[in-house]
Amino acid sequence: MNYMFKQEIIDYDFCSTGKDKTILFLHGWGGDKNSFISSFKILKSKYNLLSITLPTISATKEVWNLMDYTNLVLNILKIHNKNSVIIICHSFGFRVSCILKEFINIEKIVVTAGAGIKKINIFKQIENENNIILLRQRKYNYLYDKIASTEFKELCAKNKQTFKNIVNTNTKNMIKFPCPMLIFWGKKDNATKYKFAKMIMKKNNAKLITTNSDHFAYLKENALFNNAIIEFLCQ
Repeated sequence: MNYMFKQEIIDYDFCSTGKDKTILFLHGWGGDKNSFISSFKILKSKYNLLSITLPTISATKEVWNLMDYTNLVLNILKIHNKNSVIIICHSFGFRVSCILKEFINIEKIVVTAGAGIKKINIFKQIENENNIILLRQRKYNYLYDKIASTEFKELCAKNKQTFKNIVNTNTKNMIKFPCPMLIFWGKKDNATKYKFAKMIMKKNNAKLITTNSDHFAYLKENALFNNAIIEFLCQ
C-alpha cells in the first residue's frame, strides 16, 4: 500500500485478519517494512499487522524530525481506524514509540536495541571513521551490523540534517510506558549499549531477555526472539 506524506510516497503493509488486536512494527534506522518479516509471517494469523517503511536513508524532498515520523505513523493508523496497538520495535523504532504513546493506547510493547536514551554529538562521531553512524542493508532487506561514517557523508543534505535531528533528540525522560514491556537485547551491542536495556527495564519493571549477540540480536537470534514474542503476547 502507498500513502503520501511530506511529498514522499510511503510504502507499507497492512494485513487485516478481522482480529481485535493490531501489531505495529517499527524498524530501525536504515530498515524498511520487511525488517520484521519473519515475525510478521508468524503472527499474521492471529493479529492485524501494520509495517511501515519509514524514510530514513532514502533521499527525501524535505528535512524530517522525530515528530514527523510519529505523525506519519499516526496518520496511517487513523486511515485504518486503529488507536490501540501492540508495538514491536527496533532501535530508531523505539524513539518513535516514545512519542507515539502520548497519542495512542499501547497495549504491549516489545523493544529490541532501543535507541534514544543518550544524546549523540553527531559532528564528533563523523570525525571517527570507526564509530557507528548509519545502518547498511543487505539481501532480503535485513539490516547489517556495521555502519560507516563515510556513508553518512554520502547522504544528501536534507537526509544529513534529518539524521542529526534524530540522533540529537534525547528521549531518556520518555522511556517509561504505561503497559507491559518485553526487552530483547544483545550484550555485545555497540550501538545501543546493554546498560540502556537495564535502564529501560528498571523504568518499566519489564522482562529482559539477553543474548550474546549485537545490535541485531533480533535477527541473529530470530527463533528465540519470535518465541519470546509469542509467549509475551499470550500472557
